[in-house]
Amino acid sequence: MVAASLEIEPLSIGSGLPATIAALQFSFWGALTGYGSAADYEQFLRCAARSRQLPIILIARRGATFLGSVNLLACEMTARPELSPWMAQLFVVDSERGRGIGNALIGASISRLAELSFRRVHLYTSGTLPAYYAALGWKPIEEVEYLGKLRTIMAFDLL
Repeated sequence: MVAASLEIEPLSIGSGLPATIAALQFSFWGALTGYGSAADYEQFLRCAARSRQLPIILIARRGATFLGSVNLLACEMTARPELSPWMAQLFVVDSERGRGIGNALIGASISRLAELSFRRVHLYTSGTLPAYYAALGWKPIEEVEYLGKLRTIMAFDLL
């Protein structure tokens, strides 16, 4: 269960978090972030922090403590440029996993994209994670070889 003190909000430049998020996520995913280095990814996060439309980075925190984040992007998978928008890089720090923070970030993502009048959101994943997303209402729409691995593209209808 997620503690009541959990806050989810858009990433802001003043938060000082772009460098933290870039370091954590790039060490976890590397090129799957879509960038060649943590510094390049940090620059993307800084630009996204200024955005009112996509891309939007939502962060979860408890007080000043960073717990996780998720990226909302116009385009994520170069093999499927016709699909938009995307929920990507759902990340929760190791010590906070299993406490509902990922679910809260997904819910906030869906709400934010609905506010922006999108009708459907996409993600891609692999391994055992399609079952996690399916339990939250996501539907598999395609399996595709992407970045050297079989990926499941999933969608969630917002309206």
